[in-house]
Amino acid sequence: MNSSSPHRLQSQHSGAADGRRKLTLLLVALPLVAWVLYAALGGRVASIVFVKYGEKLLAKGDGKFTDPGLFVRGILEDATVILTASCLLLLAYRAASAVAERRLQAPALWVVKGWSIFVCVNVLVAVAAHTALFWCLLYTGRDDIENFTQWHIKEALMDEASAPSLAVLLGNSQTHVQIDPKILNERLTGKIWTTELHFPGSSIYDTMLALERVRSSRLRYVIAYVSEIPFYGDSDDYRMILYFGLRDLPPYVNLGPGRPFFDRYVIGGLLGDIFPVYQIWEPLMARLRGGNVQKKQQARYDASLESSLEERARRIAKDYEGADSSFQKRAFEILAQKCRERDCRLVICAGQCNPILERAMNPSIRRDMMDFLHEQAARDPNIILLVDSQMPRQVEADYDNDLTHVNGAARARFSKYIAEVLEKTIQTNTSGLTAYPDPR
Repeated sequence: MNSSSPHRLQSQHSGAADGRRKLTLLLVALPLVAWVLYAALGGRVASIVFVKYGEKLLAKGDGKFTDPGLFVRGILEDATVILTASCLLLLAYRAASAVAERRLQAPALWVVKGWSIFVCVNVLVAVAAHTALFWCLLYTGRDDIENFTQWHIKEALMDEASAPSLAVLLGNSQTHVQIDPKILNERLTGKIWTTELHFPGSSIYDTMLALERVRSSRLRYVIAYVSEIPFYGDSDDYRMILYFGLRDLPPYVNLGPGRPFFDRYVIGGLLGDIFPVYQIWEPLMARLRGGNVQKKQQARYDASLESSLEERARRIAKDYEGADSSFQKRAFEILAQKCRERDCRLVICAGQCNPILERAMNPSIRRDMMDFLHEQAARDPNIILLVDSQMPRQVEADYDNDLTHVNGAARARFSKYIAEVLEKTIQTNTSGLTAYPDPR
């Protein structure tokens, strides 16, 4: 009995080693097979899906892409990329575990293995987060989708548009409610494709950070609707947690006084940059809960507001008194510079709020903002500045019990106007020519 034990142990060890070799070969072979299949059959699969489900995909996409076949092919490529990254990271983990097992004992071995898993998961998330498929898997429905998830889906699909030039709508929720990208895309079919990448609560600085995350090389127009809010608003609304990273620290410091405090948003952004799992945690939880989280939060916020718009306006106006806009103005200068470097026009709609709120605000704030924007437009011919005398004026009736967001009819009128602006800009087709000169 005892004499056979070494043989049994040797056989078990040989079997385990053989199993590990097979797993290694599988992890190496899977990505190779996946890429071969994608290259050989990706186009054919995309064509079949286009024929059978093209219209349904377009309706489900809600204007996020124009070519279902190209979308499907892109999703197949994304799946291949994620599979490849998963296999390579699993190989890396197994190699690290083998080294640790030879040199360490518990509990140090458990610590090393745990951190190895944590690092591999974060690397996988970092790779997957650059694909449209990853964010599409977090989709919870058109009306319930988490803002960060929607931002990434739209950004990832921008390059799939067939138009020769791309435009992007950036800024806070005012940009979203003022300009309908569907109207622009219907009017400018075959010329410019517009993607809306607003984020609620964005300041000018956040808009600049968001532009840096837009990867498309065909971007030719950056459009933002700005009122006093993104220049002078309360810093508690900043969304740097979503965009801020290690590479943004030097300019954040160099922009000088008036910058937002080094608060939870900045720290959250840095943590998300170092540990990608942290950055996608909220979208992941929203997906697991099935959406509706933001709707409930918005409903609670709306219920807490004063019923009288005049009272609400007086309270909000106080937040703008004495606000330091110097940091946001310097951020705007960098935003304009980045647009020049990317050879894309910066279209600034110097917009408004509900006249009720405008009357409650100190008029010097508006004058200060407009003086700054006129100065920037006069200095930089790449900026197209649209001011009150050029844009459709909105009255109190265009705001349905809201101080900053217009209703659908006003949105449609303004969107048609922006489409006309872009058409005229295309006609000039000269980067050194300002299509809309300073009206002063």
